[in-house]
Amino acid sequence: MSFYSEKWPVDKELGTVVVVHGAGEYFVRYHWLAGKLNKAGYSVLGGDLPGLGRSGGSKGHIDRFEDYYAALDEWVAAARQHARPLFLLGHSMGGLIVTRYIQERKPDVNGVILSSPCLGLVRTVSPVLESIASLLNTIYPSFKLPAGIKARDVSRDSGIAVEYGRDPYITKLVSVRWYKELVRAMNLAGEEIHSYPDVPTLIMQAGADRIVRAAVTRQWVEKLSVQNKEYIEWEETYHELFNEPEKEEVMQKTIEWMNKEREAVNAK
Repeated sequence: MSFYSEKWPVDKELGTVVVVHGAGEYFVRYHWLAGKLNKAGYSVLGGDLPGLGRSGGSKGHIDRFEDYYAALDEWVAAARQHARPLFLLGHSMGGLIVTRYIQERKPDVNGVILSSPCLGLVRTVSPVLESIASLLNTIYPSFKLPAGIKARDVSRDSGIAVEYGRDPYITKLVSVRWYKELVRAMNLAGEEIHSYPDVPTLIMQAGADRIVRAAVTRQWVEKLSVQNKEYIEWEETYHELFNEPEKEEVMQKTIEWMNKEREAVNAK
């Protein structure tokens, strides 16, 4: 499968960041973030995950959650050609992908940044619909349903919400298999929390998140056995922290944390 990839290098690199986007979206929505990281001296790599944006694959469908790892393998390998420290930054489903990738692959990275990671969903599915989904997952796994993400729930910035609703590259239908694999990955992220390596981790959660459950993120962080972890909850924000009215403040905190970790790496 082909992955659409982008590189945003800088001449005098202080470090490198691999950015992993969320469900239904694609890397273009992280150009502002990439530009800010560039200005701070960090090269950025990333792209569109399989079945999303401009990458190959059936839109909104995967056979296994681990299919996403192939994209990370490619982007992390490319990032190793750039300056250390190396950070992984994942938003929402991208945060879940990074979490599971770290737990299973244990890549040699210097830090992880999770933005409103998809560890639990606000939207619940009734037992009856879950049973139907389980049946369809067996007999018709590619059957697609609306993803259920409303534009007004991604950001309090009305302009961002309008763009999200109109963007033809936003994937609004997802397969039954995709949903079941997402749920499986969320469960494993909690069940296998002790397999998370001792990597410095910054977790930032939207306090008024309408898509992922902030309480689940808090509980997960409490159980996370990492020497250097920091949790910040931005009280009034909606799901997309880097697209909220407070995004400059969120970005500043992110870069400050990265700079601190970079200094620690260089001091070794």
